[in-house]
Amino acid sequence: MSPADTVDGKPGRIGRLLSSWAGIASRGAPLVLLLAIAAAATAALIATRRLGIDTNTVDMLSADLPWRIENERHKRLFPHYADNIVIVVSGATGDLAAEAQRSLTARLREEPEAFEYVHAVGGGPFFDENGLLYEDLEDLEDLAEGLEEAGPWLADLERRPDLIQFLAVLDSMLEVGSDPAPGSADRSGRAIDLLGAVGQAFDGSMVGRVQPLPWRSLLGGRSPEPEHLRRYIEVIPRIDYERLFPGAPAIERIRMLADSLGLTGAAGVRIRLTGFIPMSDEELRSSIAGLETAGLLALIMVGLALWAGLRSVRLIVAGLITLFVGLLLTAAFAALAVGRLNLISMAFAVLYIGLGIDYAIHFSLRYRELRTEGSSNRTALRRTGGDVGASLFLSAITTAACFFAFVPTDFEGVSELGVIGGAGMLISFATTITLLPALATLLPFRVKPGEKPLVGGVLPAGVARGLAHHRRTVLVVAALVGLLSLVLLPRARFDLDPLTLRNPDGEATATFLELLADSTTRPLTASILAPDREGAQELVGELERLEVVEAALTVDDFIPGDQEAKLEVIERIGRALGSAPEADTASPGTLEAGLAEVDRFRQKLRDLEFDGDEADRARFAAFQIRSWQRWLEGLPEGERRQALSRVEESLVGGVSRSLRDLRAALADRSIVQDDLPAELVVRWVAPGGERRVEVVPAADLRDRQALRTFVTDIRAVAPRATGEPVINVSAAEAVVVAFRRALANAAVATFILLLISLRSLRDALRVMIPLLLAAAMTGAATVLSGLAFNYANVIALPLLLGVGVDNGIHMVHRSRASPDAGGGLLGTSTARAVLYASLTTIFSFGNLAFSGHPGTASMGRLLTVGMLAVLVCTLFVLPALQPASRRGSVPAESSSAGVRPS
Repeated sequence: MSPADTVDGKPGRIGRLLSSWAGIASRGAPLVLLLAIAAAATAALIATRRLGIDTNTVDMLSADLPWRIENERHKRLFPHYADNIVIVVSGATGDLAAEAQRSLTARLREEPEAFEYVHAVGGGPFFDENGLLYEDLEDLEDLAEGLEEAGPWLADLERRPDLIQFLAVLDSMLEVGSDPAPGSADRSGRAIDLLGAVGQAFDGSMVGRVQPLPWRSLLGGRSPEPEHLRRYIEVIPRIDYERLFPGAPAIERIRMLADSLGLTGAAGVRIRLTGFIPMSDEELRSSIAGLETAGLLALIMVGLALWAGLRSVRLIVAGLITLFVGLLLTAAFAALAVGRLNLISMAFAVLYIGLGIDYAIHFSLRYRELRTEGSSNRTALRRTGGDVGASLFLSAITTAACFFAFVPTDFEGVSELGVIGGAGMLISFATTITLLPALATLLPFRVKPGEKPLVGGVLPAGVARGLAHHRRTVLVVAALVGLLSLVLLPRARFDLDPLTLRNPDGEATATFLELLADSTTRPLTASILAPDREGAQELVGELERLEVVEAALTVDDFIPGDQEAKLEVIERIGRALGSAPEADTASPGTLEAGLAEVDRFRQKLRDLEFDGDEADRARFAAFQIRSWQRWLEGLPEGERRQALSRVEESLVGGVSRSLRDLRAALADRSIVQDDLPAELVVRWVAPGGERRVEVVPAADLRDRQALRTFVTDIRAVAPRATGEPVINVSAAEAVVVAFRRALANAAVATFILLLISLRSLRDALRVMIPLLLAAAMTGAATVLSGLAFNYANVIALPLLLGVGVDNGIHMVHRSRASPDAGGGLLGTSTARAVLYASLTTIFSFGNLAFSGHPGTASMGRLLTVGMLAVLVCTLFVLPALQPASRRGSVPAESSSAGVRPS
């Protein structure tokens, strides 16, 4: 006899066995409780010691996929690009950024025990000495002209770099504004440009900030574009993967070293961290914080739903204890069977709360009803085990089967969730049928005098009866909704970009997105291996013929072009700079002298005879200086001296540094490949001679269509290409295939189990049709709401199939046990149990939607929408599918709070 069979209202073999088991658990309640406590404590110990977390989204896919094999090959040959920290050094000027890069790189290299590899991108002695050869010829010519023009006053300022000398130089430059001599207009215009920086220096002083002048840009006529104000340091730290946050010590140490070097906003420098390790650390913290909040809210909401459904503190406590023990046992199983959680399987705790409590609700409602009908406590527990146990067993098997349907897919992230979730459902059933009867024995439900069973369904009897009598209308509406959903389904989309799963407000992600939006950086590039130099050059030629490619780079691109012409201009720059002059040893001016010079310069600005925009800029600079003077009046002498010092540091603090760097970069010979530093070459040429070709996209790859086109065209030339764009597209394709396979596996496995257990094709279809309709409605809802499927929420449909089939089983069993209830199933307490069980699941899933982690939040939103669709289809469509022979009137009072004999 199948567990789904009932004969004259009596349970089948499985029901009788579970009835006996519940009786045994009840008789041995103290021992069962002690064993449960010991098991929970052991499970907690195992979970805390052995359960790790992997935040790498690529690792959630099978390592046997071709594109993953190629990616691993790249990582072995060029480990510098894997598992790194990218330090983004931003400066108020390019000179400040370069100096900060140098000092922080040197400091990091002093700690090899913490940092295995430190590389200053575009920095180091080689680029310090040859940097001018890598600039555009036009920019070098502008620099030469600027230095030749500035020679007379620049030497004076370098000799005595203080505020008084700077204002004197600027004063003389402004005076030539009316001089008709050649070049005087340009000199005056350069001085007018400086006035904006002068005003900012005085404004910054009032808020304790230094606003350095961009001397290199001012001298060379080059505007301070973002790429000139940023430098990068790539670091591979030594990682302890036994820690919950493996990268945290390295991240904290970098920040500490930067602070100790004074690389702060007050000094005009900003240090930010991005790259694989900081982004993984940030995502893990966001995920855990979101799941902690969601888990707490889920317990609260589940508790409220339990109170509404059970109206008994003892039953609620027993149910929550059972839930907690099962959760710990499932966590221990995950530690032993899988060993780690990924960003998807991390959600198993919240999912377990939502799914596991359903079993306790169905068991407790039936037990409560039997107690109010007069059964003794032990008899009520035995009968509940027989009545409800078989359907709970079938529900656990079908839900577990849906989870296990994920296992054979290439999406290992979901596959691991399938193993954990499937085992968790079986553990939940075992604890419900064992621990819950024991707790109900130790904390029995006490019937108050005159208390009656909880009766009534999910709708008033009149409404339920009306729906039962208009089943054809319900089916027509369901068919129309289904057709509309099928029309919308092809428009559902999968989001290829894993960045959408990260918190955009986190520093690491926000920094990466900023670089991604900057057309000069393009951090998303493809990478291809060529066997040798000739192969690389041939590949570059093919790639650069593609419209989607802006450039294809190799190590050869680090040989500067136009070197002969550039060397001639560099020689002019050297002549204009000359040798560094002897420093003026005169004592610095007093505070009063400095303030007097500032006031004299302000009055000079006010009296200048300029027209139009130049006059406005001069007057505004005078206004900024006057505002600073008024602010200064109420300050003590020490603070006034500091304020003046900040202005001086802003205006002249960088001039000596800029001129020193320029003199160091006066290359006197051409560069050939043998001159390139080894730390640069190893990033492009493998020990075996393979050469890396980096492909820069022409379009912004944040556009999904541009991303697909780029990857498709690149693969047509180089099928074994890798890199973030290729990985993102390949991973999405693998996930979609895995998802379809999991959905098909879950549907087939569920249908087969229903056929075996129900022994009726008609009843199996009655369970499956509403679920498939709910799945279509869920997919359509994503189209209407603009919610895309992604790596985190793609598990929703197969999971909903497993969850929803439980409700269908209970409803079909109820109609079998009480055929006269017929289409009035909505008026039964079985529908009531289904409603409250579903609400607890919805509350559990719904709380995920409030997570700060976008991926987890999207999972919560999709699962909540899906569960609502499952609930509606189960309560309205399934009863309408009941054959006429089983339809009847709605009973005035239901005799079952959960599931009648199974």
